Amino acid sequence: MRALICLLLITLAVGAFAADLPLQPFSYHEGFEAGAPKVSLWASRGNAPTINFLGPTDEKAFEGKQSLKLDVTYGDSPYYYFGLPVRVPAAGKLKMSARMWVQEVKGHAGFGANVFFPPTTQSGCSTFESYNKPTGEWKLAQADLVEFGEKSAAGVISHYVAGADGKSVGVMLDRWAIFLSGGTPGAHVVVYLDDVRIEGEVPEEKAYLAQATATFDAVQAKFKQQVQAWQQQFAAAAPNVNAAEAFVADAPALVASIKKSHERAQELLGQFAKSNAASPAQVTELKGHLAVLEQGPRNLAIVKAARAAGRKFLVYPRSHAVSAVRRGGIESMLTTTADTALAISACPGEYESVSAMVYALQDVRGMSASCTGLKGKSGSIPASAIDIRLLKSWFQGASNNIGFTPQKWLIPELLLKDDKLVRVDLEKQDNYLRSTGEDGKEEYLLCSGPDSANLANVRPIDAEKLQPVDLAAGETREFWVTVHLPEKLAAGVYEGNLTLTSSAGTASLPVKLTVNPFELQPSRLIYSIYYRGVLSADGKPTIGSEGKSEQQYRAEMDDLKAHGVLYPTNYLGWDEQRLPRLLDLRKAAGMPGGPFYNLGYGVGPRPEAQLPQTQQEVMKWITFLKPYGYTDVYFYGTDEATGEALISQKATWKAVQQAGGKTFVAGYKGTFEAMGSLLNTAVLAGPPDPEEAKKWHSVGSQAFCYANPQVGVEDPTVYRRNFGLVLWKAGFDGAMDYAYQHAFHHVWNDFDDRTYRDHNFTYPTVSGVIPTIAWEGFREAVDDVRYVTTLEKAIKQAKPARAAVAKQAQAWLDALDPSSADPDETREEMVQWITKLR
Repeated sequence: MRALICLLLITLAVGAFAADLPLQPFSYHEGFEAGAPKVSLWASRGNAPTINFLGPTDEKAFEGKQSLKLDVTYGDSPYYYFGLPVRVPAAGKLKMSARMWVQEVKGHAGFGANVFFPPTTQSGCSTFESYNKPTGEWKLAQADLVEFGEKSAAGVISHYVAGADGKSVGVMLDRWAIFLSGGTPGAHVVVYLDDVRIEGEVPEEKAYLAQATATFDAVQAKFKQQVQAWQQQFAAAAPNVNAAEAFVADAPALVASIKKSHERAQELLGQFAKSNAASPAQVTELKGHLAVLEQGPRNLAIVKAARAAGRKFLVYPRSHAVSAVRRGGIESMLTTTADTALAISACPGEYESVSAMVYALQDVRGMSASCTGLKGKSGSIPASAIDIRLLKSWFQGASNNIGFTPQKWLIPELLLKDDKLVRVDLEKQDNYLRSTGEDGKEEYLLCSGPDSANLANVRPIDAEKLQPVDLAAGETREFWVTVHLPEKLAAGVYEGNLTLTSSAGTASLPVKLTVNPFELQPSRLIYSIYYRGVLSADGKPTIGSEGKSEQQYRAEMDDLKAHGVLYPTNYLGWDEQRLPRLLDLRKAAGMPGGPFYNLGYGVGPRPEAQLPQTQQEVMKWITFLKPYGYTDVYFYGTDEATGEALISQKATWKAVQQAGGKTFVAGYKGTFEAMGSLLNTAVLAGPPDPEEAKKWHSVGSQAFCYANPQVGVEDPTVYRRNFGLVLWKAGFDGAMDYAYQHAFHHVWNDFDDRTYRDHNFTYPTVSGVIPTIAWEGFREAVDDVRYVTTLEKAIKQAKPARAAVAKQAQAWLDALDPSSADPDETREEMVQWITKLR
C-alpha cells in the first residue's frame, strides 16, 4: 500500500524540548507495494556505486507481497546511504521501525535515520541496527526517534556550533535510510527492506520550529556579544601587524605568518558576524590567530635583539603546557606568552607539566635538555623525578573529529624520547615510523598511507633517555617537562634549572616549583577507560591495541596509574593461565581493588534455560577476583543497545545481580526508562546531563560519561574540561572514555580506515608506550577533580572560626561554570580557597 500519513490534533503533556506544545498523532507506513515512492542515493564520498537493482521486488516480503531490494557494487566511496524523505518533528513521542534482510554484505549494512537541527543547517545520521554478515532472516531495526534525535543533536551541535548544545535546537526527521559502509571498491551488497513504520504523537511543525528558533536566538545573542569582544581584541592587536614589518629582515617567515594570522582572523570574524555562529574548531583557530597577533611582535623583538647579540637560538618558557595555544608549524613560538621562568604549582604526589619552546636563529645540531634537581628549604626533588620529552608534530586527520578524513593536518601530538622515531615529510605530507629489527637493523616505513600492509611486522622502539635533536634555522621545537612530586614533601618553594645544550651553545631557564600546603584527596569520580589490551597468547609483543607482552602490559598499567586512571576495563576472557598473571601485573603497578569492569564475559540477552549457567559463570568470576581485592565485579551488556536489543537483556541482567554481580554498558538517553536499577553503571554517550545522573542515582546506580568526545582529538584542553570539572558539576560518578588504544587497522596509521581515525591516547612500542598531549590533558582532568574533592572536604570539615570562609567558598563553587571558566585560573582559585580553610 502507499505510505499513509494521518494527523489529528490533540493536546498532551510531554517532557523535553516541546513540553508546552500540543501533540497530534503521526502515522507513517511504507510496505513497498505497487506505486511505492522511489528510494535514491543521497550521500557518499567519491564515485557513485554500480546500482544493479533498486526498487520493489517480490523475491522476499515481510508483509504483503513485496519489499525493497537494494543490490549495489561499491565504487571508491567508503560509504553509500540510500533513503526516502519523511519530514516530521522528532519530538513528543515518536518511534521508527523496519525489517531488514541482509543477503550479502562486505563491511556493514544497516537501517537508520537522518535528522536535522533547526534553525541551524546542521544534521546527523546513524543506524539503529547494523549487520556485518548475512542475517538469514528478517531482522527488526527500531529506535525511539526522540531519544535518537536528542543524542544526535547533543553530539553534532556541541561539535559544530560554539556556545550551543543539543538542547539549544529543534530536531526534525529528514528521512529514513539504508546505510552501507566499510566496503572496498568492487564489494557487493544485497539487502531487502520492508515494513517501515513511524508512529507517535508530535507537535505541529510550524509551532515547533518557532519554539526552536526562539531558543536558539538566545544562544546567538550570547555568541554575538562574544564576537564583539573578539572584534575589540582584534582591533587592539591589529596595529602589531604594521609593527612586525620592522623585523622582516630578521624573521621574514614569522612576519609573513603574522600577516596571515591577521588576514585569517579578519576573515573568521567576518564569517562569525555574518552568520552569527561558528564551530568550536573555528573558535579555537581564531584564538590561535589572536594569540599570534598579540604575542608575535614581542617575540619578534626578542628575535631581533638575539640576532644582534649573536645568539643562535632562543628559549621560551610555557608554564601552562596543557592549555597553551599551539600550531603545527614552525610558528609555534609566536603564541608563547612572556613568561621568564618555568613556574609550577602542585601538591605532594602530583604530576605537573610545563614546557620550553626553542626557536633556532641558525641551524642547531645536537640539542639536548636536562633539569637539575629542585631544592627548597625543607627538602629536595631529585632530577630522576623530572621527565623530559620532545613534542612531535606529524600528519593526522582532522584534529576536531574522530572520523576519517583524507585531508592531512600537521598536528603536535606525540611525546617522544627520540625525535627520530617518527620522520615527517612536509612536502609529501607523509609520516614514516622507524622499525628496529631484532638484529638491530633500522628501516623507516610509511605510516600515513591508505594501506598498512607494510607495517605488519613493524617494531617501533623509543629511546629510554632523551636524545639530542637537530633544528634547522627558523624551526621551533618544544621540550615537555613533567615533574612527579614525592608523596611526602614539605610545602614551600623549590628551585632549579632547565638547561638546553647544543653545538650552538647553552641556555638555562629557572624552574620554580611551589608546593601547596596540603595533600590532594583521591578523586570523588571513578576514572576508568576502555582498555582493550590483553596478554598475548604466545607472550610476545604486538604493535596493536590488543595483544601485549608482559612488559608492554606492565608499562601501560604504570602509565594508566600515573594518569589517575585506576580502574581500566578488562577484555580478557576466562583464561586460567593468563588471567592470574594479568591481575598480578595490575597489582604490581599499584592498581587498587574495588570495582572491576569486565568485558571478558558479556551478559547480553540469554534464553531462560541458560540463565543458571550464566549465574555460575558470574559467581566464578567474583570468587576468582576477590583475593585480588575486587569487591564489585561488573559485567558488560550489549554495547550501545536501544529498543528491543536493550530490553531483551532484562532477564540476563537480573540473573547477574541475583548471582552477586553488577552490570555496566555504554548507552544513551532512554536507557534508564528501559532498564532502571537493572543497570548498575550507565556509561552515557555525549555531554553529561545532570538530569540523567539524578535518574540513575534515584535507584542507587551510577552515571559515567564517554564520547564527549571519544579518544582521538589531539586537543588536551577538550579532555581536561569535558572529563574533569564539567563531569563533577553535572553530578556524574565517573568517566570511561573510548579508548586507551583502538586500532582501526594499524594503530600507527591514521589514514588506513575509511570510517574512523584510530582512537589513541597512547601508541604502543615493543617495550613501552608513547603518550600524547591529549592524554596529558586527561590527567589534568583527573587532578582538577582531586582539587575540587579536596576543597569540598575542606568546606565540610571547616572549623567554626572558618565558617564564613567556608560559606564563601561554597558560594564560589556553586557559581562556577567549568564549561567556560579558564581551567588554570580555576585551579589557582581552588588552591587559594583550600589554603584559606586550613
